[in-house]
Amino acid sequence: MSTKYLTILLTSILLCFNSSVKADTSNYIVGTNNEKISQRIDSFFIKYPNKKRVFWVPEINGRSRYAFSIQKEAFFTSKKYADASDLYYLSKKIDEGLKFEPKKSKRVNISLLRNNFNASYIQRHLLGLNTGIFFEKKENSFGITLNKDFIIKNSITNLGFQQAKDKYMVFDAQFVKLSKNEVSEFYGNLNHELKSDVLNVGIAHTWFDIANQYDLTLGIEEHEKKVISNIYVTFGDERAKFQVGLDQIKNNSEINLFFNLKLERNPEKKQFGSNIIISSNERVSSLRNFSLKSFRRKNLDMLWKKYIHYN
Repeated sequence: MSTKYLTILLTSILLCFNSSVKADTSNYIVGTNNEKISQRIDSFFIKYPNKKRVFWVPEINGRSRYAFSIQKEAFFTSKKYADASDLYYLSKKIDEGLKFEPKKSKRVNISLLRNNFNASYIQRHLLGLNTGIFFEKKENSFGITLNKDFIIKNSITNLGFQQAKDKYMVFDAQFVKLSKNEVSEFYGNLNHELKSDVLNVGIAHTWFDIANQYDLTLGIEEHEKKVISNIYVTFGDERAKFQVGLDQIKNNSEINLFFNLKLERNPEKKQFGSNIIISSNERVSSLRNFSLKSFRRKNLDMLWKKYIHYN
């Protein structure tokens, strides 16, 4: 299939795909970064004195899942004593399913790797559509990207293309899904340069909160016709992650120790964020993987402690 027809096919999918977005309602407060959530809730009840409850929907990178139903009387009682801990247990947690929030953003990604450097500028549009430009020093390539997230239940699939100058178009696919008990997640990716035999694939399984200290990942991938197995642990959260692990090429006794560091600034009022990745490897697919860890019910208390406070 020619590049022209593949482009037309992808565009048709993006236009026809029916992604549900929750309609705006007067008693929904969506977000985490614009201002203190407690102040927004307080302003809401002052503006609408007859409302008995408000729904707060934490949003992370343009996506959301759970909503908190917060009662007016309980909120003002907790505000009086400047203690939001009890309010958490008095608020109902509603699983609305993973969905896109109507939010646009811009992001700069910079990766400092062993013998390589790459950078990209990405714009996130509505319904999980992303467009951008990229540069990679090792391949001396510059080009454009187009991809889209698709949400099916509580999993995310990303499909897209990269087109570098004077090179074949590259098709990318990524998939991530929470396990049924939400203690782990499964990840897969595929990267194929059209009109060539270049095909890279990988799968991984991550277990969360081992000993309440780190996440553990086991993975295997085929990269440049080499089969590589790896194991690594991840410390930190979405703002700062540190990974250390081992990887080994099949039929090669040499084991490589590697480390990765990722610093992330999520879009705030100006809807502009950044990612900086430093790695001892020439590739950092493990830090580019999108994780659903923050969208688990178990993570709700951490979001509450982070954003609901009265000082």
